[in-house]
Amino acid sequence: MQNEGQWADTVPTEEYLSLLQQGLHRIKEHESELNNRYANNMAVFAEVMPHIYEAFQSYTPDNPFFYMEANGDLNLFRKDVGVPFFSDEPKKQSQKKVLASLRSPNKTFLNLDKTENHPSRHVFYSNKMMDVASAQAQGLAKQESITQFVGSAVFFGIELGYQLEAFLECREVKHLYLYERNLDCFYYSLFAIDWLPILEKFNRDGRTIYFSLGVDAEDFTDKYILQLAENGYFMAPETFLHVAYSSPENNQAIHYFKQHYVRQVMGWGFFDDALIGIAQGLRSLPNTRLARFKGRNELPKWVLDIPVFILGNGPSLDQGIDLVKEVRDQVLVISCGSTINTLKKLGVTPDIHVDIERMKQTVDKFVFLDQDYLDQIWGLSVDVMHPEYFQYFKHSGMGLKPGEAITTLILHQARAQGDMEEYVQLNFCNPVVANLALSYVHLFGFNTVYYLGVDNGFKDKGSHHSIHSGYYKDGKESGFQSFQDASLIQREGNFGDVIYATNIMDTSRVQLESLTRLLKKRRGFNSYNLSDGAKIEGVEPLKPEDLMILDPKIDHKTVIQLLDQCFFTEPPASVLKEAPETLISIEDFYKIAKLLQQGWDDTVTTREAVCDLLWSHHRRLFFLRASVHCHIHDLLIGSFTYSAFLIIKFIFAHEDEAEAVRRARKMFDVWCEFLDEMPSMLQQASDFIDKGNDHLITFYNG
Repeated sequence: MQNEGQWADTVPTEEYLSLLQQGLHRIKEHESELNNRYANNMAVFAEVMPHIYEAFQSYTPDNPFFYMEANGDLNLFRKDVGVPFFSDEPKKQSQKKVLASLRSPNKTFLNLDKTENHPSRHVFYSNKMMDVASAQAQGLAKQESITQFVGSAVFFGIELGYQLEAFLECREVKHLYLYERNLDCFYYSLFAIDWLPILEKFNRDGRTIYFSLGVDAEDFTDKYILQLAENGYFMAPETFLHVAYSSPENNQAIHYFKQHYVRQVMGWGFFDDALIGIAQGLRSLPNTRLARFKGRNELPKWVLDIPVFILGNGPSLDQGIDLVKEVRDQVLVISCGSTINTLKKLGVTPDIHVDIERMKQTVDKFVFLDQDYLDQIWGLSVDVMHPEYFQYFKHSGMGLKPGEAITTLILHQARAQGDMEEYVQLNFCNPVVANLALSYVHLFGFNTVYYLGVDNGFKDKGSHHSIHSGYYKDGKESGFQSFQDASLIQREGNFGDVIYATNIMDTSRVQLESLTRLLKKRRGFNSYNLSDGAKIEGVEPLKPEDLMILDPKIDHKTVIQLLDQCFFTEPPASVLKEAPETLISIEDFYKIAKLLQQGWDDTVTTREAVCDLLWSHHRRLFFLRASVHCHIHDLLIGSFTYSAFLIIKFIFAHEDEAEAVRRARKMFDVWCEFLDEMPSMLQQASDFIDKGNDHLITFYNG
């Protein structure tokens, strides 16, 4: 690991040079003691975290200005700002900063609201838990400061470790995440503090400590979210955030962490949804083709150089539609969701159409389109899609959607029967269709992408989609959807100004950024945002009038045939022949559900005990991922995460710990009621096809 470019060339002034000389003299006097501490710390890391030991066993710091204060505390002169990390009493100063942070804590936050008039049993029981929480909160005082036991904490910066020591002296933590961009700081902490007692605190069942050293802001957040999957997403919205010191690297990490917070609290899914995915996926499978990896090397190179337009239904589609028509013969066009109806009105036929939302409303929009029009288009989706989707297209295909029970069912059953085909899981395909479109671009290996109408927001609540879309009729909203009362967030615009976005629009942008970053690492990938919407980091802004495409005309039909031949195959027969109830293994599900109802007895009286119990249940589910029952994990994990979060939120929200925990038991009882009902729902798995409603047919101006 390296830390090149982190420090400016600032050197100590004469005043500080004098202090440094005295401090270096003190280090010489205590050299044996400091070297012993370093050796002991390295021995500990060699045993428990050998990757850290290996990274620092031959490490040479870039910043040599490390010294000892008169009281024996260590300090480090910061070359980036021209002053030391601490005053002449580093430990005392660290304690004060930590205590101030605990009094006025910076925490992550998520507030779940009740959903009315929703048919799912998950929503029914979630609403019931929220009603119980509201009733049980009566008479309880709110918790203002950080509780004695902290479920999860993130430190942005370790410095020399003194603040971490101070924090752990006064608080117990279940999951601790440490981020330090500057490797010099961690290196010098090996001389400053004893890491053994810190690591021993977390060498207990249910405690974790995670180091992220020397990585940039994006990598830290990506790795943190991967770690959350193991520790449980239900803890993410109750996380204490501590900034040990300010620096450009730390500030960037904090900013990126907050901007991408939605990735921690999105896509949890829920039981009914997973069950619908199973039913619809098994019903759809015989009528389409399944995506695979095998054909990547079989595709002619010239295909990869074809420019791809991903068209969304945002307001800026209207500003660039003439460009699309102008270059239509030279590019491959992918339409996203409701964009297909708009394109039909505007006289454009896409090559590929993608949809991802599993509800029947997704396919209802096709009734407004001529079958001759749809016959010219390749329909692509995922395995949870409503089965009617694949009946509208003459040619279609599906990829596997990660984290879905139907996906793990297909993969496990195929593998169990000796099918070694590399079926594709389309990572980053959530939450909306533009994400799925980019996932298919990733699969196919295209090198150049242009976004148009992928606005991920809007400038005006009244102009949220193309004026030619089904959202409008005669220039006014059709009644299908309005954002006048929506809760919106502000984001930077692609060409400046401010863009307003819903949470799902913002999440889509974040996911586009994540996959774009991955694509740019793997090959010479270029992408351009022609949309006058939200800025997508990593995608170059480009106004439609500034774009020139000089590529030759392409044979669209041949390209689609090549993609289909190279990347899609027939679905596994071993899955098609089995009944859903057999594939699901209802008896095994019942046993696991019973285990999740156990453990909350009279000994559970503290926040720590509740967190430990829920963590143990989470781990029970997590380990199913590597078993023959991996689909049971996918069925249960979403609803478990929501329920566990509501319980965690309640016990940390109130000052009286024992009483809050006692009352939270009633919320756990509601979760157990849901677990009791689930097996009977599984018995009817084949019937869980979404029936839809007439909302789109009535109001959408298709």
